[in-house]
Amino acid sequence: METTNILCEKKEQIMLNDLFEDFRVLLQDSDAAEEKEMVKNSLKKMADNTTYLILGADRVGKTSLLNAVFQEMAAFSDDFSGEMCEYRWGEQELTTPVADGMQKRFVTTENMRGISIVDSRGINQFGEAVRKKAKEQMERSSAVFVVFDADNIRSPKVWDMLEGCPQKRMIFFLTKCDLLSEEALHSNMEKIKSYMSESGISAPVLPISIIKTNTCSDVMTMDEVRSYIRENVVGKNPMLNRQMENVAEMKRMIIQLKDSFALRKQQYVSDFEILQKINHSLDTYMLNHKKFLDTFIGKVAEEINKDIDSYEREIISKLDPYKIKERFRKREDFEDYLNMVNENYRTMMSDSINRKTIEAIKSCLHDLEIVFNEATGYFNKRENILALNDKFYGTLSQSRRQMSDETREMVVSTGELYRTLSDASETLFMQIWNERKKYDASIKKRRALSFAGGGTIGAVGGAVGGVAVGHAAAGAAAAIATGLGSTSAAGAVGALAGTLIGGVAVIALVGIGVIVGAALVNSIAKRLYDPKAADKMEENTRKCIEQFKEEVNHTRVEMIEKVTGQITTIFEEELASVDNCFTEFRMSVNIDERKIPLLEQRMQEAENLLMKIENI
Repeated sequence: METTNILCEKKEQIMLNDLFEDFRVLLQDSDAAEEKEMVKNSLKKMADNTTYLILGADRVGKTSLLNAVFQEMAAFSDDFSGEMCEYRWGEQELTTPVADGMQKRFVTTENMRGISIVDSRGINQFGEAVRKKAKEQMERSSAVFVVFDADNIRSPKVWDMLEGCPQKRMIFFLTKCDLLSEEALHSNMEKIKSYMSESGISAPVLPISIIKTNTCSDVMTMDEVRSYIRENVVGKNPMLNRQMENVAEMKRMIIQLKDSFALRKQQYVSDFEILQKINHSLDTYMLNHKKFLDTFIGKVAEEINKDIDSYEREIISKLDPYKIKERFRKREDFEDYLNMVNENYRTMMSDSINRKTIEAIKSCLHDLEIVFNEATGYFNKRENILALNDKFYGTLSQSRRQMSDETREMVVSTGELYRTLSDASETLFMQIWNERKKYDASIKKRRALSFAGGGTIGAVGGAVGGVAVGHAAAGAAAAIATGLGSTSAAGAVGALAGTLIGGVAVIALVGIGVIVGAALVNSIAKRLYDPKAADKMEENTRKCIEQFKEEVNHTRVEMIEKVTGQITTIFEEELASVDNCFTEFRMSVNIDERKIPLLEQRMQEAENLLMKIENI
């Protein structure tokens, strides 16, 4: 006899489980709370076992019937403890102690996955507590097999158990039919149908012979019994039949989800085009900026070299020992003089480099203003394709719009700030620049604290200036441009300083340290002004000049590295701040860029599974 699984649960369960699991993944980032709950419940039902219970009096052949019907499921035996024994799948063979009259046996047969088969002893042995447990088991079962000895169909305790029970799917079996004549079998079949009618039970009655084939035409072979159970009790697709309502609901949802998904994809394509244009503008700016910066750093290094050469010539020209004697009465006077020259050159070089750096930054900010004006235009033309009331992506639509609006506001205010900075005087530039850096730091701190607390400030203000500073700077620039009286420019600068920085002194962008160390200055002064070494004045002068030149050359290298490094850092920080303006918008688009193909694939998989189910 072919031992195929008459329940065919496993294949269907895997197929349906895949369908609902794929749909669960599709709904993960959606707002469909009811749909998520439906899928969750469906998956839970998948995990629930389908239970089959067998009942009857002593020695009617219940266990033999189970072995004949479910021969590929498990090896059933009547040696269990307690009144009932539940067979179910487990990762290892295991028999549990009896609890409330029930013992469990776990079997490793794959066909038992999702199945629970409950064997029982004779109902006539049940106590009241076990009878109650058996009735509860009947309520949980998908089908109940009721077994009678064909020669003893009365069994009062069996009929008492069946009366009043919920109308579950019942199948009546008459065993040992080979021991009765055809007339006696027909008579008992009519009697059992009469008893069923009196008990309000409607169920098929199957006369069977497990031991041998009976010559009576009404007696069924076990192959016929298995076929009947498969066709009429279990059904061709039992798991699918139980889930048909959910499958139909899912099909309807997939159609709706596809429409919502199409809008989401359309929104992504639209936003991706905007981001590409913004990225192109930034990439072009950064490429030009790199060339500009390389050229600028080269010019700064050249200026530093010229200034240091000039400084070196002036100091050496003052190291004539005879002139030193004539001009300076004490060594301390000479030391003060050298330190003064050092400080003058340091200030002069710092001012020169700061002016050049400010002009360079203003030039770059002017180009950045163009980039931000372009970005503003892109955001102003942005389409809102996602529907706010969409039950799958309504929240996404709201967050996208909010993110886009906040980014637009930040881009506009940052563009205004850059226009103000590029047009400002050197003094006003430094006031705005210093306050803007402080504002950036406070925004970053606030955002960090907000994220740590589980909230979000949003993109308004941002890391590149923000609305407050942008508007204040724009207001000061407007006051200068409109010429409000003879002191309008000074008034605007003063108002800005008072409003933003409270009169904080302007800080240099690039700091130049001492050109040569104080120790060297003191050493030179001591040698050249030592009255005891008058006869070695010229030799000491030569040594001092050599030592001075060596120190200056060493300082030249360090100074160029430091200044160019500071300038590079300033511009790199500016670029990072600019890029940060678009971080949230870029992050949103990039997330969908990765997610949409995966969701598209899942959508196709779910559709394919639905097609397979329709074809079953």
